[in-house]
Amino acid sequence: ETGDGLIPINRELLHNIDVSNISMEKLVVEQLIAGPANDESYPTINPDTKLLGVTVKDGICYVNLDSTFLTPVNQVTSDVTIYSITNSLVELSNINKVQISIDGKKNVKFRDNLTTIFERNLQLLQ
Repeated sequence: ETGDGLIPINRELLHNIDVSNISMEKLVVEQLIAGPANDESYPTINPDTKLLGVTVKDGICYVNLDSTFLTPVNQVTSDVTIYSITNSLVELSNINKVQISIDGKKNVKFRDNLTTIFERNLQLLQ
């Protein structure tokens, strides 16, 4: 509620990569952008954000979002926004770290700098 912590939420989704041709990584980020399905929690990412691309190489997931991502939602801190993405993606077996870019640029200022490659942060879990 105060925007300074994360609440774990599990969703069951049917996913068939052979039919949908959508990667699990893309599905996870799209679900985060869509926000919570109930009023037990609050969105961590501006729902108008567009996912421009997501790729994985050597255990690092590269997430490219449009500049709408930089517009905060509610009172959510930058750490909560970043680690909602990072912590969710590293749950996938092929991902250990996450790099976020905005319109393809990694040196964008999002209350902090996004040049960091982020790792799981469980300290924000409530």
